[in-house]
Amino acid sequence: MKKLLSIIVLSLLCFNLSIADENKELKLIEDYKEKLFESAIKEDLKKVEEICTNYRSDKEKNLITDDTNPIRWMCRGGLKPIFMDITYEYNKKLIDKILPAIDVCNEYKKIPLDESKYDQMHLNTHMGIMNYCETVELRKNFKQDAKHNLIKDLDLEKLNFNFLSNKYYSLSIPEKDITKKASCFINLKKEKRLNYLKIKQRCGVKNITYRAKNPWKDDKKLHEITIRDNDLEKSWIFITDYFYADANEDGYMDLVIRFKNDGSYSMASNTTTMVVTALNKNEYENIDYSE
Repeated sequence: MKKLLSIIVLSLLCFNLSIADENKELKLIEDYKEKLFESAIKEDLKKVEEICTNYRSDKEKNLITDDTNPIRWMCRGGLKPIFMDITYEYNKKLIDKILPAIDVCNEYKKIPLDESKYDQMHLNTHMGIMNYCETVELRKNFKQDAKHNLIKDLDLEKLNFNFLSNKYYSLSIPEKDITKKASCFINLKKEKRLNYLKIKQRCGVKNITYRAKNPWKDDKKLHEITIRDNDLEKSWIFITDYFYADANEDGYMDLVIRFKNDGSYSMASNTTTMVVTALNKNEYENIDYSE
């Protein structure tokens, strides 16, 4: 019995020592990560190289045994891999919602990263952060009250697709072409993403055409695009957020919609802002809002 008890005590002691070693290693990795982040933000490449040399020394001494740790990736050379990991970490902060989003966004915008050097995955993550932060800032900066609130009578569960319009994008479905008027709308409260095939089917139209800026040209002209039938399911509208505010501070409350014209392609798309207002009862129109 004493022998068995000794074996159990020894096993527990070894287990605790193993946990302690693991925790020590995790703390060491976290310390390296924080130092690399701090040095990269200061754009101190010399300090980064010094930290990475120390990391490799600890790796050779088996103080760090985890071959999948993030420091290995960040010490590949230069500042780019560190900035890409910073982007990943800030995206995680926004998802976890431990800190106020506006504080996380303000911190992230001060970081001197060069997203033009990012790979596509990290560029998409960066664009997602910037789009989300713009929404957070709009919510914070727009007036949240107004003398008149006629927009509240607009039925958000049956929003006309034609309200998805601004200087950069316009989904225009002519009334004369709609054969299913009873179902030609989007439920803003429940639907976040809707592909163009479903829009075509709901409205009973022959084709779907929208106007948008050409992302590859530096002009302000909207180009008319008719979606090919085999691309209708691969392209969609995506509502990232909506809220009420007096966007143009004219004393009338508006419906602000944050929106993306998106699809199943590798590059992320920018989020844009649509604003719908009502200056008279049951008369709704788009404000020509410019970001």
